[in-house]
Amino acid sequence: MTKKFNANSGWVLSQPTATFLEKHPVSDVEEWRALTARTAEMASTNGWSKAEVARRSGVAEGTFSQWLSGKYNGTLANYNQQIGQWLTSVEEAADMAAAIPASPSFVKTKVATEVLQTLMWAQMTPALVAVTLDAGVGKTTACRHYCATRPHAYMATISPSTKKVHGMLVELAEALDVSEHNPARLVRAIGRKLQRVGDGTLLIIDEAQNLEAESINQLRHFVDNNSCGVALVGNEDTAASYVRQQGRSVASRAQVLSRFDKRLRREGNRAEDIRLFVAALGIDDPDCIKFLLGLGLKPGALRQIDRTVKLARMYAMGEAQPLSLDHLKAAWKNRDLGDLQ
Repeated sequence: MTKKFNANSGWVLSQPTATFLEKHPVSDVEEWRALTARTAEMASTNGWSKAEVARRSGVAEGTFSQWLSGKYNGTLANYNQQIGQWLTSVEEAADMAAAIPASPSFVKTKVATEVLQTLMWAQMTPALVAVTLDAGVGKTTACRHYCATRPHAYMATISPSTKKVHGMLVELAEALDVSEHNPARLVRAIGRKLQRVGDGTLLIIDEAQNLEAESINQLRHFVDNNSCGVALVGNEDTAASYVRQQGRSVASRAQVLSRFDKRLRREGNRAEDIRLFVAALGIDDPDCIKFLLGLGLKPGALRQIDRTVKLARMYAMGEAQPLSLDHLKAAWKNRDLGDLQ
């Protein structure tokens, strides 16, 4: 006889065999019943298969199947303990994740507004633009917001391992949902996806300071040949980096540099943006605002504030108190950022 736990989950809890019941102590069997119910509930909630639960819990798949179905004839208490500890750790992690305050999804600061305007210009024109502002001022968040609210806007993030042309193209194919396994045809397949339609197409390249010169030139090729907008977003001036690279003729450098229609380098009033961001966090205490304003003027800007406030709120929750300046100071100190302290 079997008992369904959730008709839509694929999980079915079986009644234990007579041999199982005879072999194991009653207390172990009762614990097993409780653990199988918790396991099925957690797996159903998270959409995990039995194989996935076995992998996550560290129990061999065959052994887990026998344990779950009430057919395991070994020492039941051992696997009850292992599964129980795993369930507790997952539940505690979920509780902590639920307790961590969420960051503001998007705050329309002055910097964010200028970034959005630059991205729209690139998409509508179409054009090659560069957004090169300090770390932590909200460039990436603004770019994600743009992609989430505008059609035909895509975003790819470049790392040191994808800075060369082929690595970048593979990353672009993933971001654009382009399926092409022949490297010789990859550029053409990506170009077709970027081909200007309707209100234009925009490709945003985040962490663009990692790109090599030839990769930037390839992006210029997409702008020229596929009439799409491309925005290079990073913490350094990628165009200036291109100029400094050796071995390039004046003509080849000019071919790329002359294609930059707009460069956003200037930040707005950072103090004003910090106040907008702090207000979005729901903080109105003058002393807390003053302290956070000081953090926001350090390298890392809004990111420093966000992470410090999250940690401070965890401290406040642990003490069942409202957020205070003392919590913020303790969080900043315990983040231990060395020279930035």
